[in-house]
This record gives sequence, C-alpha cells and structure tokens, in this order.
Amino acid sequence: MTEHGPISFYVPSLTVGGAERVTVTVANGLAARGYDIDLLVPYYEGAFADEVDEAVDIVDLQTPKVPAVGVGASVPRLVSYLRHQSPSMVFAQMLYSSDVCLLAHLLAGSDATVVPTVHNTVGINETAKQRLVQRLAAVTSDRAGQFVAVSQGAAESVVKELGVAPENVSVLHNPIPVADIRAQAVDAADHRWIRSADHEVVLGIGRLAPQKDYATFLEAVRLLHERRPAVRAIIVGRGPERDALETMASDIGVADAVDFAGYVDNPYRYMTGADVLAMSSIHEGLPTVLIEAMACGCPVVSTDCPSGPRTILENGAHGPLVDVGDSRALTDALSSTLRDPPEGAALVDRARDFAPETVLDDYESFVNTHGPVR
Repeated sequence: MTEHGPISFYVPSLTVGGAERVTVTVANGLAARGYDIDLLVPYYEGAFADEVDEAVDIVDLQTPKVPAVGVGASVPRLVSYLRHQSPSMVFAQMLYSSDVCLLAHLLAGSDATVVPTVHNTVGINETAKQRLVQRLAAVTSDRAGQFVAVSQGAAESVVKELGVAPENVSVLHNPIPVADIRAQAVDAADHRWIRSADHEVVLGIGRLAPQKDYATFLEAVRLLHERRPAVRAIIVGRGPERDALETMASDIGVADAVDFAGYVDNPYRYMTGADVLAMSSIHEGLPTVLIEAMACGCPVVSTDCPSGPRTILENGAHGPLVDVGDSRALTDALSSTLRDPPEGAALVDRARDFAPETVLDDYESFVNTHGPVR
C-alpha cells in the first residue's frame, strides 16, 4: 500500500450552512470508510462542531479575526500545515476559501492536489467581493488539480467563467440524509392550515433574501389564491427581507393567506404536511430544499434557475420547471400540481439518488482517480 498524507477538507467555520453541512457529512463518511481525514477550520466555531466524528482529525487553525481579510488571515498557519502534514488532497469549500487555499499551496510549495469545491453558480456576482473572488479564482485556477461542482450547471459555469477545461471539472452532488429526514418527517407540523382539510398549502422554505425572489413567490400566491381560494402559503425562514415581504403581502391583498413562520427546528414536518413546495430562486448551486421535500413525498415546483433544479428534477420529470421571475408561469405550475400531484413514492425514490451512501461512493471514486489510494 502506498504511503500518503491525509485527505483534508478546508472550510471557514462549522456554523450552520449548506457547504458546512456537506463538508462534515463527507468528511465523516470517508473517515468511516477508512480514509485518513483532516478537517481544517480557520474559525473553529458553530453548531456542526459537535457533529464531527471522532475518526476525523480537527485542525483548528486559530485564525485571528482581521477586518476585511477574513479567512485570508489563515494563510500563514495553512502554509505551515501544508508543509508539515503533507496532505495528499485538499478539498477547499467555496470559491473564496479556494483562493486562500491555492495561495497557501503556492507559498508552501506543496504537492498536494487542491480541489476547489463550488457550491453555487459561478458568474452570478451580486457584490463587489464576489466579483473580486471570481477574478482571483480565474487567476489561481491553474494551480487546482481538479474542480468539483455540486451540479452539472455549476460545473458548466466553472468552465465558462474561470476558463477551466471541462475534463478538469467533476460533478459530485451534495449528500442528503434521506433516511434521517424521513424519520423526522413522520408527523405533519401542528399548523392550523396544515391540520385543516379545508386548505391547500403552498410551502416556501429558505432565507428571506434577494436570491430567493420571494416577491415572485408572493405574486404567484396572489394569482393562485384568486383561482383556488382555499390556497394558503407558509414561508419558513428568516432574513433581511422579511419586513418588506410582509408589507408586500399586505399591499397585494394576501396577508391573510400567507404565514411568515420564521425559523423552525424541523422544517420536514412542514414538508410532510404541505401540498406543494415552491422554490422561486434566481440562482442556486444544488438546492437542498427540493431534495428534502421530495424525500418527504412533497411535490415540488421550481424555477429553472442556474443551477441545480434541472438536475434534481431531471429536466422536469419530477416536477415543473418555470422561468425565473415569471409569476404567472409559477402560478400555472402550482395549479396543475395541486390538481394532479405526482406519486409521493416516486419522489422519495428520486431523493434517494442523493443519499449519503450514493454520494460517498462517488467521492471515493473521485479520490481514487485523482488522488491517493488507501
């Protein structure tokens, strides 16, 4: 057996977030399969810290918090780690972390294979920081051994926006704990509309932020409510746009038909009880909420945004895809789904394609193709 250094995962912190959850799940899963795994964390804090398996070695980089520098301040200690531990492969989560990791890789003179992992569509830059991160990623991409993207659309954006050759980008989906979700979703939420047979519940779940385009969601609810007065909408999540969205709901006359439920501990119980989940996002990477809803047997309707929904729904085979920002098309799709919902068992079967066992098989194949063997 060939000797080699550990396989490392570099993630800014262990706070609650999609990339953080994926990182911990994959690190735990590979460690359980016998791989030597290091988890590199500039800021060792967050709820997921308690979920890291004992078989994973946590490397707390003890990064000082420097305004405007962020995880860039971890470069000196990351350089030291690369020189002294000689990892064979480093999965760097998200583009800005990848920029930092590739810089440290250069300074350390490391021969590790650095794998930037892209969790969202590259090229949709909403802030100056995001534009800078992308420019740096384009410059440093030649140092990456291989890119990983969470969906085919995200992979295509890496090729287009960063100039990476298609053969240097692999698609590895996010692992979704389908069995755990189903165990938590046994009983529907104790919500007045879900418990009532008199209502049809449209569910929205996600951060109340511009990316999710809840304005289109609310307008679709208004149009749908005109056609089907029994329709009610529940929005689960919190974020900076809540006040504006509540004002909009009032202004367009649906305040009595929309409940802003805020944060809930177990959103899966809402998915079990809802008649359909609608996702109105402008852009995504691989929207977990669609897979989670399907795991609960809940029908879904989604915008055909870049990237992920088309992959998950297999070009609309498992739920309608509509144009971004088209509230009327979203209304029509919701109406047809309420009228003729798909079989829940078929949705669950599709969700299982993203279960950890399947995704970990793909990660193991990737590691053994592009990195060391155990």
